[in-house]
Amino acid sequence: MKKNVRPAKAQEVRINSGRLRGRKIAFPNLPDLRPTLGRTRETLLNWLRPELADAVCLDLFAGSGVLGIEAASNGAGRVVLVEQQRDTARSLQQSLQQLSLENQCELVNGNALDYLQRCGECFDVIFVDPPFNQPDLLQKAVTSICEQKLLRGALYVEYQQGHQDLIDETLIANGLTASKTAKAGTTRCVLARRV
Repeated sequence: MKKNVRPAKAQEVRINSGRLRGRKIAFPNLPDLRPTLGRTRETLLNWLRPELADAVCLDLFAGSGVLGIEAASNGAGRVVLVEQQRDTARSLQQSLQQLSLENQCELVNGNALDYLQRCGECFDVIFVDPPFNQPDLLQKAVTSICEQKLLRGALYVEYQQGHQDLIDETLIANGLTASKTAKAGTTRCVLARRV
């Protein structure tokens, strides 16, 4: 006899700051989908808030979209969110509509590395936060961003603590230096800029 299996419930994450503070974003309950922790986002926004006014931002590997939406909430002029997984992208599109961000945010449902190869646009802030079990994806993304000359300002990278050496090597190899670092549990993050 087959058991009735209920679909996994959607989860929610709360926007921490800006004009949308307190609003919630729903996202699918998927194994590799883990939005950036609230305290990490708070730290990140404290670092970036002065340069977000009218900034053009890219949220690569967007997932729930919370990093890009926080940027939009804090005054970014335009945010591009790239998400490959179809159900996650669909949920993110619904969030953008519910938050009335369709004119401020553009959602690209596709492969992040392919997007970097064809976008041809420079960004003031780029968020790179791929699934933690794919550090090579992070390395390829940072390298592509630098080779394509897409970064005009700050690059935010989030990763698992065991990948510190890989991140350090990747930043140095691409002419970037860490201007700020933070940690929360086993998560590490760095805000990098051109040397």
